[in-house]
Amino acid sequence: MAALNRATKASYVIHDRIQAETTDREDHTFCGIMFPVKCKSILPIDHVVINSVAIRGALGPLTVWVTKHESRNGEISMAKKHWKKIYEKTHKPCFAGYRELDFSNNPIILKPDEVKGIYIHSTRRGDEAIVYDNKEKQKTHDDSFITILPGRAHVSEKVFGAIPIWGWGSAWRDNREFVGQINYGAVYKLWNPSENMSFGANFRNAARCLLMCQRRDESPIARLPDECVYYILNMCRWDWVNDCSNEMRRSQRRVRRLERQRLEQQADQMLDEAAVQGVELPDADVDEESDLMDDGSDNSDEDLDNSDEESDASDEEYAWGDHVNARDSQTFHLPESDDDSDSEDETEARHQNRFQHRGSLVHRTYFSTRSHIFNILHGVAAHQDERDV
Repeated sequence: MAALNRATKASYVIHDRIQAETTDREDHTFCGIMFPVKCKSILPIDHVVINSVAIRGALGPLTVWVTKHESRNGEISMAKKHWKKIYEKTHKPCFAGYRELDFSNNPIILKPDEVKGIYIHSTRRGDEAIVYDNKEKQKTHDDSFITILPGRAHVSEKVFGAIPIWGWGSAWRDNREFVGQINYGAVYKLWNPSENMSFGANFRNAARCLLMCQRRDESPIARLPDECVYYILNMCRWDWVNDCSNEMRRSQRRVRRLERQRLEQQADQMLDEAAVQGVELPDADVDEESDLMDDGSDNSDEDLDNSDEESDASDEEYAWGDHVNARDSQTFHLPESDDDSDSEDETEARHQNRFQHRGSLVHRTYFSTRSHIFNILHGVAAHQDERDV
């Protein structure tokens, strides 16, 4: 019966405690830090469980918040209504080492390719509560499971406050990095036929070899039905056949490169077919093309409400000293490549930008000429029907 009801994910969190530690240059200290965290899809994991973070500074009354929903379109809303508080406690100062903020009773769950924002804030008076750094790289931290991206520092003593402690200007500082540790575990996927491509090449070869042996009458495994073979593979860990994250990362890069080439070939073929049909292609407008290339969207009307729930102030009104940009969404950039090499990341990013530029032109051309092509085909079909009659 167990072979017929195979699990799709592990019922345990990995035994080894994974600790992601960032660099610590102590560039600044202030009231809070907000940063995005992405769960990577290199390994066959079902989700990542973040149980705690560790920070240092004067600390004081601390709260930890996480976005309620996945952050899309490269933006994280700064409105309090889009965040959920998962931790609240007062801590003594800790300047020499890190102080752990344990919220394992209410952990942060991240699915593969999902991005969520984490916001740590202290209401302690002064500017020494939390240590953070200036942005130095595209990624604050990067491993096989998660990527920590640069975010924003908060210089207001009020949670999600829009007024800094000196009373004027913006309460948020862009291009800042989290300093500390994130402790998490990963729940792995278990092998099933539908999840075969999520596993490494060695594991897929082992599964293929086992099934080929099961099809041979002279093999002892031939006595087992398919469900038993599937169950055996279901109970094997992803790395039992010497697959590693680096090789799986390279394999995914090759797949993305081939997919990009395939899309380019399809786009060229579509344009050639349109030219053969004699369809005149419209000229691309620079302004509209720029709009297509803009990944972010202006949600300022939606995210204006950044005050406490007890406040009676209107969403459209700014308090005295409130900076016009204090309520803007936090934008972040996710590199296309998951490679650890900065040079390869930059090359891949430049290539991706060129491809997006070309893709926007093809996208516009396709949708503007598709109706013409359909009309031509429809006219040919109607003419053929008349001849048949």
